[in-house]
Parts: sequence; structure tokens; C-alpha cells
Amino acid sequence: MNFPVFMSDTVQFYFSFRSPYSWLGFYRLSGIAGQLPVDVEYIPCIPPEDFVRSSLGNKRKTLYIAGDIKRFTDAYGLKISWPDQFDTEWIVPHSAYIHARDNNKDTVFALAAYSARFEGGENIGDDHTISNIAIRSGLDPDETVEAAHDKQTQSRVLEGMKSVTRNGMFGVPFFIYKKQKYWGNDRLDWLLRDIYRDAGKPVPDLGKDPFSRPF
Repeated sequence: MNFPVFMSDTVQFYFSFRSPYSWLGFYRLSGIAGQLPVDVEYIPCIPPEDFVRSSLGNKRKTLYIAGDIKRFTDAYGLKISWPDQFDTEWIVPHSAYIHARDNNKDTVFALAAYSARFEGGENIGDDHTISNIAIRSGLDPDETVEAAHDKQTQSRVLEGMKSVTRNGMFGVPFFIYKKQKYWGNDRLDWLLRDIYRDAGKPVPDLGKDPFSRPF
């Protein structure tokens, strides 16, 4: 893909290690982010406790999500193995991610964490799991575990989330590009469509063919 070199904007990408849809969005975006004429700002988010409680209360929705994720993972060539303990102390893996970002290992760490959680069925809030993810990511395991529990590092996760309310984010994965908002892994296609159009790359006319891919 050839884009005009003058094109430079930022996509804000809100994600959470709790969300399987964030996993799919992160997986897809990470594969092409380096080819896009935009910068991507990755913003880790921890879910509020009231959301955690309410999200597990609707069994019909939970069953639907499980089937929906299986549909996506089959299509992407991934496997799914749900963790026995779905929730954990969410500040821990997200703080470990901040440490990975400080050491230029953020993408590889995030993908390894998602893989451990959704492909390995592991509890990524557990220190032993964090340690193994760090090793797979080329990080010092002891330093990563220490950072995961460090109050100052944890405060940086919370500080990064301050834009959540201001930007109208209400779920993950959530993308913001030029004040436009896109919610969900399936909306990544529409984000790319807008990026490509701004870069001068033609996109299909969905008015003529609504079943064509949007980019």
C-alpha cells in the first residue's frame, strides 16, 4: 500500500484484556498498524466493578458472545479456550502492559497476554502467568511482576483512562479518529475505510454494492 507521506493523524485505541472483542481488534490492528499512514495510541482500560457484575448476569448474552467469538476465531485461524476464572484483579495485567510499553514491548506483550487468556485459558492477573508472558515478550519477569503491582505504574493506567468520559467511550474495543468514533471489532473495517479515503485510496461505493467490503 502506498500512502501520501504527508498524511499523519492519530487513532486512539481503547482496549481491555478482559474483553474478547478487544483481543480480536488488537490482533487485527496490530497486523497492519505499521502500514497505515496514522499513529495508533493504545490506551489500556480496566472495567469498572459494576460493569463486571452486570456483564455476567445475562446468561443469554453470555452464550451469544461465546458463540460469536467462536465464529470470529474460526475465521481468523485462532483457537479459543475460555479461562475458568473470567475475572481477576484487572489493574495488574494492564500495569504490566504499561511496563512493557516503557520497554518497547507493548504490542508483543499484549498479544502474548491475550493469547494466554483466550487461547490458553490462563488467569493473566496471576503473578506466575504475568512472569511467563514477560518471558515470551522478551522482558525481565521479576521486573514485570513488580511493575504490575507498583502503585505508581497502576496510577498511570488510571491516568490514561481519564479521557474515557471526555471522549465518550462506553465499551471496548473503541477507536477514535478525527473525532469519529467506532465501537467493536467489526467497526475496525469502517475505521480503515475512513483512513484509506483520507489517504487518497479509493474505497468501494457501498450504495452500489452494499455487500462489498467497506475498504
